[in-house]
Amino acid sequence: MKKFVQFWQEFQFPKSFSSDTEQQEYVVRIILLASTGVLTVTSLLILVLSMAGGPLVVIWRGLLASFAILAIGLLLIRRGYLTLTRYMMVLFIYFFGLLETLDHGLDTVYLLYFFAALVLVFLVISRKLLMILLIIFGPPVVYYFSPQITDFDLRMAVAYSTIMIMVSLLLVILTRFREAFSFEHERAREIEILQQAGTSIVSSLDFQVTIEKILEELKNIIPHDTAAVLLMQEDRTLEIVGVSGWDNPEEVIGLRFPIPGDNPNTKVIMEGRPLILGNASRAYSSFQVRQHRHIKSWLGVPLLDNDTIIGMLTIDSVEEDHFSEKQIQVVSAFADYVAVALDNAMLYEVANQAAQRRSILYQVSQEVITASADLNKIYRAIHHAADQLMPCEAFAIALVNETEEMIDGVYLIDKGGLVENIHIPLGSGLSGQVIGSGKPLIFEDVLEADNFEGHHFGHEDRVRSVVAVPLFAGGKSIGMLSAQSYQVAAYSQDDLELLELLAAQAAIAIKNAQLLVEMDRMARTDSLTGLLNRRAFEEKISDEISRAKRYGYSLCLLMIDIDDFKQFNDEFGHSKGDEHLKKISSLILNNIRQPDLVARIGGEEFSVILPHTQRAGGRDLAERIRKSIEAHFFGQVAAGSTVSIGVAEFPLDADSIETLYERADLAMFKAKRLGRNRVQLYMGVEGMS
Repeated sequence: MKKFVQFWQEFQFPKSFSSDTEQQEYVVRIILLASTGVLTVTSLLILVLSMAGGPLVVIWRGLLASFAILAIGLLLIRRGYLTLTRYMMVLFIYFFGLLETLDHGLDTVYLLYFFAALVLVFLVISRKLLMILLIIFGPPVVYYFSPQITDFDLRMAVAYSTIMIMVSLLLVILTRFREAFSFEHERAREIEILQQAGTSIVSSLDFQVTIEKILEELKNIIPHDTAAVLLMQEDRTLEIVGVSGWDNPEEVIGLRFPIPGDNPNTKVIMEGRPLILGNASRAYSSFQVRQHRHIKSWLGVPLLDNDTIIGMLTIDSVEEDHFSEKQIQVVSAFADYVAVALDNAMLYEVANQAAQRRSILYQVSQEVITASADLNKIYRAIHHAADQLMPCEAFAIALVNETEEMIDGVYLIDKGGLVENIHIPLGSGLSGQVIGSGKPLIFEDVLEADNFEGHHFGHEDRVRSVVAVPLFAGGKSIGMLSAQSYQVAAYSQDDLELLELLAAQAAIAIKNAQLLVEMDRMARTDSLTGLLNRRAFEEKISDEISRAKRYGYSLCLLMIDIDDFKQFNDEFGHSKGDEHLKKISSLILNNIRQPDLVARIGGEEFSVILPHTQRAGGRDLAERIRKSIEAHFFGQVAAGSTVSIGVAEFPLDADSIETLYERADLAMFKAKRLGRNRVQLYMGVEGMS
């Protein structure tokens, strides 16, 4: 019984497959197991019916032979002969059909054998072309040369070949759809895993816990046997600070590798890019020492913080050529999170050593560290912490805005009230002094100070005492914290040191929140065009329809499809196709209003939500988009230079999201049928026929 349970567990459907080979093996197993079960039952029934003799005996023998072949296939699979079993299955079905074709011609019943063989080729065999050609043209040729067939029917042979060609094309299309879906599914899964892993490792500021989380999450990112985290030291060596998978980690932790030196780490650090070794011991003698002798494949990825290499990740396998270029991309993306987490952890460790002398700072800073990803909540927590440590009649948080080359006063408090944000040029004001120099400033009385250059905000009265410290992240000054008082000499050097310690933790919290915001933006944005993706768009349209129902206004949905885009791709290639998609998305954005929302919801399909818009307004805006695209590409290319747009209004044409989508789609398809390059309104069932 135990052996049967173990055997059955091999056929339980897994949650995911680690490789295409594993998926193919599973398909072969299921096919063989199902076929064996069916043949077993059928053989027993026919055996009972054939007791009196006759033709059923022959059928039963044939089924018994098939059963034997399938049983052999199962045994071969269990012994690891996957490739042999895959081809044996296809060839057995195919040649059985050929043998019957010799005797009976291209009978309809025997077409099923060739159809089954064709489907199996697409399911379990990677090199398909030759076998597909044999299945398409082999049976008609056998039929033609069959000694048993005297009346060769050319029409039947042509019909068979035509059917098989059409089936092959359909299977090719279905295979491509499956591959595309699998790719998007795998990409979404990788992003989700990376986001979860990144969130996990940046959630801790304890250095050792961070190292442990990095190594634990790395197991979910890429299969491996051993791994290590190495950090650059002041003497230009790489030190192993954490490992996983080693039998005796204490022998490995603390090992240092000279940079430069005869080791692959040097190549990774000096070139600043990942490196794969398919056979590590053959490439470097350092892998021949006892601690590293088990390593066959090796993958090293640098850890960069603001273009500065702070260390690297190494991942090892006992198998040769275990890692791929695709895995480099995934591990490199994870390494970005790791660099931030380690940088945060190291900054926190330095700050925490000083914070141990200030127990009050540790207590109040927890509010900052445990704040959510909402930046405004973090700003309030920082202010609350500072307010418990020192006088804060006025308080300021300023951050560098690198995109606009400005300094943004993102959180300004004066006499207990929140003041509207301000924006000043880089290098100006108190913020510019502190951020530019990277050094703290303290003023006993700003009215008496010659070098005070603060920008006034809030109450008309002037503050008198100011202490300001830079916010550092990744060795770079990203902003400023400033506590201010209307009293002279309100701050001491001790207050300055406390604010510096708070700033170290505040910078970590702010940087983490910015990273989470960016991760969320990436998850909701189409990577090619920068527009909303389908998931984010569906959330937005759901919100808009809820508001439209609540306040009783109309909205329109545009469905935009690029005409003959497949022909464009075929003519110019997918790289040009991507550029074309970007340009069209830009043209759409240039022609919509500020409250409108646009998304890429498919390959060449876009959607636009137009709040507070009725059918006529939706048509006019759609026509503006259509004309803009037509004018831009006039005379340049034939295919892909125009769009067809369908317009549907809520609630006039539809009373739900699903119906609105459907009817905007119907309108768009009618525009296609009427000749493309046009705008079509949904005008009811009669109008859409």
